[in-house]
Amino acid sequence: MKTKISLSIIAAFNLLQAAAMLFFTGDMLGTIVNSDNAEVIRMCEVMHYGLAPALLIIGLILLFCRNAAIDTAKNILLAYILGVLVLMYVFLTVMTNEPLLNFSIPTIIPDIAMLLLAIFGYLKAK
Repeated sequence: MKTKISLSIIAAFNLLQAAAMLFFTGDMLGTIVNSDNAEVIRMCEVMHYGLAPALLIIGLILLFCRNAAIDTAKNILLAYILGVLVLMYVFLTVMTNEPLLNFSIPTIIPDIAMLLLAIFGYLKAK
């Protein structure tokens, strides 16, 4: 698989997540937060606004590095894989046990798909 394809798909995913967090966080909060407390809901909203630029940065880096040499592209994919593995650890150890969040495994299926794509793109890089 060409690294350009895997980097482009993962970049698009991160850019879409960033856009969703910037423009639709208020609409998503009812499904994310397991509380009626206005301060808890506002904190979750603010945290999503804070996370959006990080996802935007990741998406833009991946997008702008699509044409990198294969060794560089593989290193970028490896960095993404390692970062997402830490994310999965946090998802599966912290967030699944947090009563304030409506978190379940099906909510991370897109993230798992991007992780698998990154691993496949890294192992089968052309």
